[in-house]
Amino acid sequence: MNDRYSSAQIGLHWLTAVLVLCTIFLPYGQDLVADWLGGTGGVFTLHKSLGLTILLLTVFRLLVRSVHGAPHLLADNAVWQRRAAKAGHLALYLLLLLMPLSGLLFGRKPVELFWLVQIDPLPLSDGARALARQFHLTAKYLLFILILGHAGIALWHHYRLRDGVLRAMLPRRN
Repeated sequence: MNDRYSSAQIGLHWLTAVLVLCTIFLPYGQDLVADWLGGTGGVFTLHKSLGLTILLLTVFRLLVRSVHGAPHLLADNAVWQRRAAKAGHLALYLLLLLMPLSGLLFGRKPVELFWLVQIDPLPLSDGARALARQFHLTAKYLLFILILGHAGIALWHHYRLRDGVLRAMLPRRN
């Protein structure tokens, strides 16, 4: 039985985690970074660019996961714990896909992908844009909760249960 994720899965997981934290930080920390990014517009250009990068990384992660699978780390745990872990991962993956899409959908202005490529807004009704915006702004709180829960449970497995769940997603030590 494989007790670790593949190196590709580990690298993509941690890259996604860093990008998600940066993306979350940008709107809240815009006063700290706006001057470096050419003003508030630059903050949101980077926020949107990172969001779309997360979307692409998540699609790639799902493809890699379909090839490599996932280790059976909770095989000895209760059924409800395995189901809760699957539901939590599913919710995280869904939000990593839906948050960038909803952000892209509610915008009325073109998105400049890392100041290099311009993506024109989609021709949507005001109602559809309002729904996408409301989803994006509401779902961020669910994402916050899921991230904190995911990290907290990983630390609980590592420090309390000492069962190797967190080590399965950490790079190997030489």
